[in-house]
Amino acid sequence: MYMNIFGVLAGTLLAVMGILLSIRAFHHYKNIQEPGKNLARNFLISASLFIAGSLGVVIDSLSETKLWWISAIFYTISYVVLVSSVLYYLDALSPQEVKPRKYPEKISLSPITGAYVFKKSASPHGLTFLSRHSSGLLVVSRSQKELWIKKYQLEPDKFIWLSRLEKEGAGDPTKLHVIQDAILRFLREKGGKAVVYFEGIEYLILYNDFSSVAKFLFSLKDYVISNESMLILYLPPNVLDKTQETTLLKEFQEKREEELIKEISQKLFAALLEGGNHASGKDKEE
Repeated sequence: MYMNIFGVLAGTLLAVMGILLSIRAFHHYKNIQEPGKNLARNFLISASLFIAGSLGVVIDSLSETKLWWISAIFYTISYVVLVSSVLYYLDALSPQEVKPRKYPEKISLSPITGAYVFKKSASPHGLTFLSRHSSGLLVVSRSQKELWIKKYQLEPDKFIWLSRLEKEGAGDPTKLHVIQDAILRFLREKGGKAVVYFEGIEYLILYNDFSSVAKFLFSLKDYVISNESMLILYLPPNVLDKTQETTLLKEFQEKREEELIKEISQKLFAALLEGGNHASGKDKEE
């Protein structure tokens, strides 16, 4: 039986390397958001093609029929996919890095502004993303600040603890106008483009009727949007009856966190590309 032992060993080693790379690429694909998710997907495709090419080396080494051209095709496609993806991202990012003075304006969050309802509480990853790509993150919560930070591994720029205790940083649920004023001051200080994450609506309803809480949230929504910022309201299941929930959803758009993060990522990346094209146009003019 024909066998090229060195070819078998080399092909097997390359296949194992490809499998390890595929596992790592799949891990990144599952755990990161756009636009990095596209790069992880392309890397996974490239690694899979690399595995196919390596298996072709093994088969060629075990057979008298020369099948090296199959491996060559898979390796070539794998290389083209990987290099094209890397060059695409380098082209998108390089203008900002090489010529920072061309981009004095900060690409902060709000290519998207608005008011959204999450039926599931925000994740640490999601809030970290929003904080990183905005001018500031304000959190309103029934949880104490220390416990909230421990849970999310993130310290917001401002934190309002919903409590009737007269302590610094606390927001009395019976004084909705005071909570609103504190949020507005934060938005003005940050110059807009901030994120307000609001949880604890069930606590407000204990001290106020639903109509008062709804008016407070609708007014807050208008102020947030007028400051080109974003308001996210966490609405736990079974807190409101159907009529009350319908009333809120007329003003707040229900959205899943991953959907919102994807929209923001795509718009930020598009803005980055547009900025790069704009700078290239200026360079040509000069």
